[in-house]
Amino acid sequence: MDVIVAINSIMELKTFYIETFGCQMNKNDSELIRHSMINEGFTEAENANDAQIRFFNTCSVRKHAEDRVLARIKTAKPQILAQKGITIVAGCMAQKMGLDLIKSKHANIVIGPYQSPTAGKIVRSFLDNKDKKNEANVFVSQNDVDFASRLTEPVNNSWKEFVTITHGCENFCSYCIVPYVRGKLISFDSNAIIDHIKKLTQRGVTEITLLGQNVNQYGQDSNDISFAKLLEKTAQIEKLNRIHFLTSHPKDFSEDILQVIADNKNIARSIHLPLQSGSNKILNLMNRKYTIEQYSNIFEKIKNISNDFSITTDLIVGYPNESQEDFNATIEAVKTLKFDEAFMYAYSPREGTHAFSLKETLNKKEKIERLNILIETQRNISLQILKSRIGKIEEFIPERVSKRHKKELMGKTSFNHPAIIQGSQEDLGKLLKIKISEVKGSTLYAEKIS
Repeated sequence: MDVIVAINSIMELKTFYIETFGCQMNKNDSELIRHSMINEGFTEAENANDAQIRFFNTCSVRKHAEDRVLARIKTAKPQILAQKGITIVAGCMAQKMGLDLIKSKHANIVIGPYQSPTAGKIVRSFLDNKDKKNEANVFVSQNDVDFASRLTEPVNNSWKEFVTITHGCENFCSYCIVPYVRGKLISFDSNAIIDHIKKLTQRGVTEITLLGQNVNQYGQDSNDISFAKLLEKTAQIEKLNRIHFLTSHPKDFSEDILQVIADNKNIARSIHLPLQSGSNKILNLMNRKYTIEQYSNIFEKIKNISNDFSITTDLIVGYPNESQEDFNATIEAVKTLKFDEAFMYAYSPREGTHAFSLKETLNKKEKIERLNILIETQRNISLQILKSRIGKIEEFIPERVSKRHKKELMGKTSFNHPAIIQGSQEDLGKLLKIKISEVKGSTLYAEKIS
């Protein structure tokens, strides 16, 4: 089957649907795509089967992520063809694979992360242009002139929004493809960011997440203010009940950031701080630029900000040259630091990264065995931390109504722990006080007290 369809059929396409894979940056890029499509007069379909224009906003951090998207496109292709529709692959995999996605007939249009805010114009031009050479339908430039602003007004009415403050990354961790597919660090103008957030609060937004591949590096590529100053200015904006930021890099987590968090209670008492390994040898091989001792020092300083603070992390096991001693160091770090939660992975080589050339010293079975030990260790710690919340009064923002029980509201505490309370839809988005009563699985159950 061929994805490419006839010109006279293409001209009639009006509805679109976006499937998003990967990180919060991709989710934010999907919002930019949605905004640009609506601005060009297209209508968002409620479900994929009703859409003539199908976006797949992709992740490339692991080969498994790429395989998953390609399988999804293959599954969706018959329905897209039945609609006489078109397929658009966007995001990091699009940046990495480019024209190959069109040659393999997985896509009609390929759009890289730089082009997310202009996706609507690209699609409109495609539909209006009768000369559809394959090369003309690949938009993956990372030239400065092709980078569009991320500070656009949301098209949905919500009390919470992501605000992108940086794009790209220049850390070049040995295992990571991100610097190659998202490009160099770009910090957005601080005055524009603050003005944008103020406009969001005027629309009813009370919770925001400052977003970037490494938010701590904000301003290092320009003469703008530091991340700490930007965070402080954000915290001073009226009507903001809760402020998050993702993601932090330990090497750039400075004392002034800690002080701003301590001084502003509307900054969430929860930080995601990727460790990756407890072994200094492996951290060095990963090009992480910190030691476990330096990380532990930052960890303790964060915990000392208040009596309660949650820290989550990322961990990789089975990295090339990881010995049993190195793995034991990771387990020991997890037991000592006691993270609230962790995203844990077995190392998977990515073509195009420095680590791809390193000889693997563990087979798949050995890596999975280590991963299972790590998961079990962290799972027990997470459960004990959640149980320690029982009886405590916490701040809570309900985010959605439970699909199973219409009188149950699901959301997050200020420590970013998932919780459920009895309530009504009118409570959604409000800052409530709750008392934790029990733990079921990995979720807190609580009752509203105000």
